[in-house]
Amino acid sequence: MSSSFEKLFIILTGFCCTPVFAEDDDFWDRSYQQCFQSADVVVEGQVTDFQKIGYNGNEKFGYSHYLISIDVLKPIKGFKGEKLQYHVWYEGKEHDINGRSLFCLCESKNGEYGDPEGFGRLSLGKHYKNYLDKRESGSINPIDVNGKYSVPYCST
Repeated sequence: MSSSFEKLFIILTGFCCTPVFAEDDDFWDRSYQQCFQSADVVVEGQVTDFQKIGYNGNEKFGYSHYLISIDVLKPIKGFKGEKLQYHVWYEGKEHDINGRSLFCLCESKNGEYGDPEGFGRLSLGKHYKNYLDKRESGSINPIDVNGKYSVPYCST
């Protein structure tokens, strides 16, 4: 009797948790699609160096400005080359910036790269692989630029 109850509990837990995981995948799919659709430059890369340029704020709140150097492992959109540097502003005073990522960057009129909102660095993990698989199968649609999920990386 208890094994039937345990099976029922496991099945019900699966039904309850599936929507949470689906929403999580939807969030990541939208994040990656927004990057691919609206960033000027999209590359897979490895951080090689970062320099703090300055801090704008007080003891409780502010933003740190960094110049980040990366080795481009795979250029995807808007960049051909092996290395690039970009500017980013992160909330807070100190950050440790390293690792491999998908970089979604904007290009300024003077040719500099930046991540003005600080959200242009995405994981290359399982959510990225899932997104690429869905994109390849045609199950990812472009984001409606007038819709509620449109948050362009770069100003036009």
